[in-house]
Amino acid sequence: LGLAICRELAHAMQGRIQVESQLGRGTCFGVTLPLPLVVDSDAEASAEGHRDEAANMPPLRVLLVEDDATVADVVRGLLSARGHEVVHAGHALAALREISAGDFDVGLLDLDLPGLSGFELAQHLRNQGYMLPLLAVTARTDPDLQQQVEAAGIGGFLRKPV
Repeated sequence: LGLAICRELAHAMQGRIQVESQLGRGTCFGVTLPLPLVVDSDAEASAEGHRDEAANMPPLRVLLVEDDATVADVVRGLLSARGHEVVHAGHALAALREISAGDFDVGLLDLDLPGLSGFELAQHLRNQGYMLPLLAVTARTDPDLQQQVEAAGIGGFLRKPV
């Protein structure tokens, strides 16, 4: 587990490690670190401004292309709670059907889809003249991910977990 290393790191930061163990239930480790409270009035004002912008944002119609049902439920829940309409497609072909049937304000694409990948879907949409904003939602950590996303016509990406 590397607990000796964790203990050294915690002590180096004037912290401590707690251990609680119960037979038949397992062991729980906790780390407490003293961190100074930093108040940045500029950051607080900026965060307040972003909250105001988000509160005044009109509802969007979002196409979510995600093959993992759990991830799709989480993203849909987050967006729906903010008033957005989310249409879920489990793969690229379903996404193409949804796009041909109606307008969307933004598309959120998983990059690792069965069949056509999110990259291929984005390139196909761009080749067909669809200009809706696209964002990748991915767990990938490729060092050149930003370049891959831009080359496919995707405006940016969000890392999972969301």
